[in-house]
Amino acid sequence: MTIRTAIVFLLLGAFVGCSSDTKPTTDEVEPALKAYLLAEKARTCTGKVEVERLTITDVGDFDKRWGGWPVFATFSVTCYEAGNRSTWESNDPKDKVMTSLVRKNAVGDYECFIPGMFRDAQEQMKKQLENMMKK
Repeated sequence: MTIRTAIVFLLLGAFVGCSSDTKPTTDEVEPALKAYLLAEKARTCTGKVEVERLTITDVGDFDKRWGGWPVFATFSVTCYEAGNRSTWESNDPKDKVMTSLVRKNAVGDYECFIPGMFRDAQEQMKKQLENMMKK
């Protein structure tokens, strides 16, 4: 077997590992979602970040457009810095707003992500809100 053939097999294995059709359970998704929420809040927090509450309400069907299963959850993530605290939360389990997408990575672990298009829209909305508050 040549090196090139071995690389092709490794890449095929990675793609197969990333595209499993088996829907993950909420227990399988929870560690990945917790890590995702901590990382997202840490983007705007220089202090300590804690997930104070996390309840996964649903894992939807695989969405080929985005390459993952939508995850719906209620949560509360708090940033503690310099004597202040700020909380990011989603409270209504009936509110079918996707928290993130989840997929299997090349080594078979689950990871949560937001497609770049959604992230760009979030950043644009945040800037617009900040500009409105200044006026």
